[in-house]
Amino acid sequence: MTQWLKYIVLLLVLPLMVSCDKFWNHRLELRHVNAEEMTTLVEQGYALLDARDSNWYNGWPANGQLKGGHIPGARNFDVAWLDKNPALLEELLTTKKITPDRGVIVYGKDKQDAQVLGQWLVSDMGFEKEKVLIFEQGFGQWLMKGNEPEKLPGYQRLVTPYWLDAHIKALPELKLLDVSWGGGLRYETGHIPGALHLDTGSIESEPLWNIRDPEWLKRELLRLGVRVNTPVVVYGDDMMASARALFVLKYAGVRDVRLLNGGWKAWVESGYRIERGVNESVAEKDFGATIPVLPSILAETEAVEQFQAEQKGALISVRSLAEYKGETSGYNYIDKAGRIPGAVWGRSGSDAYHMEAYINPDNTLREYHDLDSYWQDIDTSNGVTFYCGTGWRASLAWFAASLMNYKKIAVYDGGWMEWSSDPSRPTEKG
Repeated sequence: MTQWLKYIVLLLVLPLMVSCDKFWNHRLELRHVNAEEMTTLVEQGYALLDARDSNWYNGWPANGQLKGGHIPGARNFDVAWLDKNPALLEELLTTKKITPDRGVIVYGKDKQDAQVLGQWLVSDMGFEKEKVLIFEQGFGQWLMKGNEPEKLPGYQRLVTPYWLDAHIKALPELKLLDVSWGGGLRYETGHIPGALHLDTGSIESEPLWNIRDPEWLKRELLRLGVRVNTPVVVYGDDMMASARALFVLKYAGVRDVRLLNGGWKAWVESGYRIERGVNESVAEKDFGATIPVLPSILAETEAVEQFQAEQKGALISVRSLAEYKGETSGYNYIDKAGRIPGAVWGRSGSDAYHMEAYINPDNTLREYHDLDSYWQDIDTSNGVTFYCGTGWRASLAWFAASLMNYKKIAVYDGGWMEWSSDPSRPTEKG
């Protein structure tokens, strides 16, 4: 009976063993190229795919390296995203113009990460094995040969958990603001050590959710202990809320405001210490400047009306396609659907509360080449004004554009909510 059992088990397991053996052999068959071959193939039209963490891609050094960034022309696709929604991953690749009909060279921090991503392209995305190649030397060895990487120009304002942890200890004057709408229940149950909670309701006002007046902002910032020269890092569960707070702080005049890439999720997953309870702020008496210091980054309705009349600058709608086309207003508290005449679509996400086109699967900001591609056919030489429903999504787009050194950029604070509230203002659909 025991022999028969062994025989049955062998019959069941043998096909699996053969299958696994074929898989691993197939996996190892991906061809490797050196730096010279990589350069030649990229010139011939091959795509270059960086399998590393998006922070390293942006410009932050990793693994003891003196420099960060990426090989010029490379697109970012973190190998750690492979367990995410396949449809989202396919859309990511398509945005980067990396499709099965095109050859691709993959590199990472080591050849193992590149190999895993390369195999996934073949097995799950339908890429031809012969067209998926591995640059096994990786980014580190490429740097060691004296090559200069490409970087997101303002990457230092999009900070990493590692950077933040080091500066919490080394920079006692640093203010950490945990941003969300409402009372901050998650903040009370867990936040980055030393952080204060910032309710977006304290910097926006109903009924239009526009930024509060300068005197109100001054009182709120002083209550939080923030002056014009106070270094500030904002973060939260929602990158849109964090960007909204950052925009208001910059409008007020705070010189050094940075955003934690990936927010609270990134901090927790990095394994750094968390704190519970509520921290009490130490108020300041003088902001050190007259608010707003940067009024030009906030566009009022009159400025948008002037744009319509003169057609100077670009008005970019950072809303879902359904909102842009006028199929929905996007919100249960906004009745009218449509868009501001002359506005061009700058992409956003599936609805008013998501920005998949701007956010990676791990909640970090998408690579700047993706975002730049959304606006590449728009004339931005005379300035850009972003708008959405009430300002959150537009603030994230504005922040991304500022990291990319776009000039004369602003947010139409009132957005679709204010524009559509007056029936005399023109609108478009379709």
